[in-house]
Amino acid sequence: MDLAALLPAILLTAGVLAVIVADLLGRGTSPGTPLTLAVGALLLAGWAAMHVPTDGRLVLGALRADRFGQVMTLLCCGVGVVSLLATTRGEALRKPGGEFLALVLVAVLGMSTLSMAVDLVTLYLAFEMVSIPSYVLVGMRRADRLANEASMKYVLFGSVSSGLMLFGLTWLVGLAGGTSLEALRAALANGAAEQPVFYVACALVLAGFSFKVSAVPFHFWAPDVYAGAPAAVGGFLAVASKAAGFAGLVRVMGSLDLAAPALEGAERLGRVWPKGSAFLGLLAAVAVLTMTVGNLAALRQREIKRLLAWSSIAHAGYLLLALSVWSQGALAAMLFYLVAYLFMNLAAFLLAGVMIRELGTGDVEAFRGLGRRVPWLGIAFAIVLFSLTGLPPLFGFVAKLQVFTAIFEQGYVWLGVIGLVNGAISLYYYARILSSMYLADPEGEVKVPRLSWADGLLALVLVAPVLVLGLWWGWILEWARAVVPVTLLGMGG
Repeated sequence: MDLAALLPAILLTAGVLAVIVADLLGRGTSPGTPLTLAVGALLLAGWAAMHVPTDGRLVLGALRADRFGQVMTLLCCGVGVVSLLATTRGEALRKPGGEFLALVLVAVLGMSTLSMAVDLVTLYLAFEMVSIPSYVLVGMRRADRLANEASMKYVLFGSVSSGLMLFGLTWLVGLAGGTSLEALRAALANGAAEQPVFYVACALVLAGFSFKVSAVPFHFWAPDVYAGAPAAVGGFLAVASKAAGFAGLVRVMGSLDLAAPALEGAERLGRVWPKGSAFLGLLAAVAVLTMTVGNLAALRQREIKRLLAWSSIAHAGYLLLALSVWSQGALAAMLFYLVAYLFMNLAAFLLAGVMIRELGTGDVEAFRGLGRRVPWLGIAFAIVLFSLTGLPPLFGFVAKLQVFTAIFEQGYVWLGVIGLVNGAISLYYYARILSSMYLADPEGEVKVPRLSWADGLLALVLVAPVLVLGLWWGWILEWARAVVPVTLLGMGG
């Protein structure tokens, strides 16, 4: 049972070893072999994730095999595949090799483990398994000063947040008398939550997860990191790492949920967290600050990757809004939003990387007239940006509609209104990019980007779902609702 359910992790581990060996044996002769092995391992792991048993505890109870872990593993593997392929099309590393590919595989393995962890020690180890490879991936371009600076800032912020999180986890272990989330749930049901240290521990753990999902006030690393890293790496961190962070946060919150999963609305809110909604109130405040700071800061950006970084911070705020409501409908909406965010953000970073590669700069002013010179690139980027804004009939509109509907249904009108206002703010800076691409005339010598069929094919794979799933999205929502009940219980069900 354990071996069957752990097949995705086994395949990813085998992929890491195969990539390293192939790189050592074939360096200078077959550069495509390690990439093929890495992509193959991710595809096999994603396929295996959807076919393994989903009804048991694994590794002495440290992991739980359920549909939620299945889905998150599949999403992270998919993002890994696209990111590796985009690396070969966007801003190229000076010398991409097996070490880069192996680090991506290790990070995906950590993300998969984090989404399955139901033990506090395992959760923290998986958290670090995601973080440490990410630090190195950002600084892979050793000759690039911006990459070195970004990597150093990432390490410093990550170390502080990991320390805070670990301190909070030790308090939770003390309250639980053990490391499992099930033991913590039982201890809180018996009155451990009456102690003030419980709230301190929750705040510290939230600090660690806030770093991982780039939420305020642990968001300062994101703009510098995304600007200094290759666009493909930035997209990988903005999507897969963030999805894994939300998966871990949902697991922890599920273990602290003392109410029956059938309860909804005010009755449920009063019993979900001990002494009412103190933690959920803190989460709502973080969500509001995150999306507001992200959108307002994006208004001033002139470099495309920094703008997308602040945009991704704002999107983390929308996802946190759904978590702060903590109902079945809201969590289904959060999972739905994650799927839409995967396509939208990966497409945005991919197209940005292609433009930076061809133009030699990420300054939005350099995009003047680009939409008219390269029509398909301009149309694709316009679709992605409008979807990120949340305009109909695109996938991003449906995703935001689901989140706001869940929020209003639970009576949180003020949260919904703030979210809608932030959506209006985001329209301005996304439209500014399109204005430069279509309404402004180029200055000086005009450089027409030379784009290959591979660029167009990869863009089509990501942009087409943004259009198609904006019209046929019902099956994804039903699928998300089917995954959520296990998530709400935290321990499975």
